[in-house]
Amino acid sequence: MASAVISLLSQVPLLAGLPERDLAALAAQVRTDHFEREAVVFSQGEPSDRFWLLQSGRVKIVHQEEDGREVILEVISPGEPFGGAVLFMPAHPAAALALTEATAISFSSESYRRLLSEHPELSVRLIRLLGARLHSMMGLQILAGERVERRLAHILVKLADRVGRPDAEGVVISIPLSRQDLADMAGTTLETAIRTVSRFREQGWLKTRRGGYLVITDFEKLQQQAQPAAA
Repeated sequence: MASAVISLLSQVPLLAGLPERDLAALAAQVRTDHFEREAVVFSQGEPSDRFWLLQSGRVKIVHQEEDGREVILEVISPGEPFGGAVLFMPAHPAAALALTEATAISFSSESYRRLLSEHPELSVRLIRLLGARLHSMMGLQILAGERVERRLAHILVKLADRVGRPDAEGVVISIPLSRQDLADMAGTTLETAIRTVSRFREQGWLKTRRGGYLVITDFEKLQQQAQPAAA
């Protein structure tokens, strides 16, 4: 069992290249958790006393607004760290929920601090990963004042880039998404998300498949729709 955890840790981009003795020491502290779809990994505001890494499946990071609305900030893929401990925050600034069935491993924040102090090269990798995530979130902020069609197109293009796979009809987004998921990502209502997806289908840009899967059938058109309006 320990060897399997060591093998997993060695394949995580953030930890790649660490000496086996360090991986073994970390593996001895690792906890493995399995989550059903929509299960809560941690809640917004909980103490961030563990560093989380996704092993399999997908996890969504959800910010709960004061008015009760939920906004999906990011979708986490296997091998990516998540949670407030990544940036040494005392509490999680958002909740993490399983978007699909998922398995995550975690270890204490103190072990994470010690690891970074002993291996400074990990800090550089972490900064690059967080920079890419920040760039993605800034893109959504720039689109905040745009029409829902543009915001949703941007989100679909982003998902295709992160979790898309080629298909005979175009690009399949390989995780199931409900219309509520899309509404939460775009910061809009369920009814508006349903109407927008229907419009994309009518225009020949998108198809839906059983199980909540989406196929982008005209990536170029959807990408054009995703561009911010000229000032």
